[in-house]
Amino acid sequence: MNCTPFQVRESMAPATLGEEPNTIPLAAICQVSCPKTIESAERQRTIVACIFCITCQDTWQIAANGIVLGSSPRVAGAIDSLTWNGVQFINAFDHGRELQVAITDGRGECYNPTEAGGNYDSTGPGTHSVLQGINLNGNILRTLSLPAFWLAPGEQEANPTPNCHAGVNPTLTSNWQLSKAVQIGYGGIGNCIGYIFSFIVGIPGETFIQVEAPTGYMPQYFSSFYSIDLASGQLTPQSYGPGEIPVPLVFATPNGGAAMGAILIAGPTSYRSYARFYFPFGPASGAAKWSNVWRGNGAFQQGQTLAFTSVVCVGNLPMVVACMRRIGEIHPEVIKMHHWNRTMDLDEPIQYM
Repeated sequence: MNCTPFQVRESMAPATLGEEPNTIPLAAICQVSCPKTIESAERQRTIVACIFCITCQDTWQIAANGIVLGSSPRVAGAIDSLTWNGVQFINAFDHGRELQVAITDGRGECYNPTEAGGNYDSTGPGTHSVLQGINLNGNILRTLSLPAFWLAPGEQEANPTPNCHAGVNPTLTSNWQLSKAVQIGYGGIGNCIGYIFSFIVGIPGETFIQVEAPTGYMPQYFSSFYSIDLASGQLTPQSYGPGEIPVPLVFATPNGGAAMGAILIAGPTSYRSYARFYFPFGPASGAAKWSNVWRGNGAFQQGQTLAFTSVVCVGNLPMVVACMRRIGEIHPEVIKMHHWNRTMDLDEPIQYM
């Protein structure tokens, strides 16, 4: 790995993990002596806006409250390990099955920047995503990266659709720069992981963008799927799909001893929903997939920044329910959004990335 300092031209730096990220132009090159503070003319205050130089090591971890969250150069800073109480919550079989961000513009996998890497990276030790920087500070992990396109230029789509037959991207690595901050203990909730990220639109003329904000691929032993009412905590069993509903999802082991649920709590005002799918493959590649889905229509500009905040709750099933209800109390606007979303079909298909 090339362990040289890198330049941040324009990065998304959360003022705090509880706030929306801000676009902060940085007139400096970040050196290994980071973090340094940069004065934000917009906010008139100092924000830690620097990411460390990448260090040569096999894995990076943060840990708090019994949760250990890991990343590695193999997946360019995406989350490829999350354990609680000795249970692994992430599949990580290839470069598509992590806890990560994926983006498309309506052409599905044929134009699909993917944080951890491309389909052609397969199960190997490397990735065509480019990790530009990483910072571990206590219970917070920050990364800056250029996601790879899921398909190589001209690579045939395994399940073609009218909008997607083969990779239309001209390169293996995209210029849709992705910045994220992940915190264990978001909102003072020990088993809640805050996942704040933003990306820069890489090409001109986009009128539709879909984001998995983020998506998580879990081991196939998380085989009990539920939706949750954040106000009451009521769980409703769900099929394996594939499908998409307007309220958050919880995946659990059959006995409820381990569970994970996710909520998209902030992003550009637009459509949001929750998708699920079950891959009943072998013990290594089989996976349970959830996704916080955002879709937006409009005249997106090249260089425009879109920012999102999600949370992921882990623990046993009662712990996850309590965590998600608490998020509903902290962010009551999310419950209102879910009630509004119920006007759409309760089980819509999703184009998986």
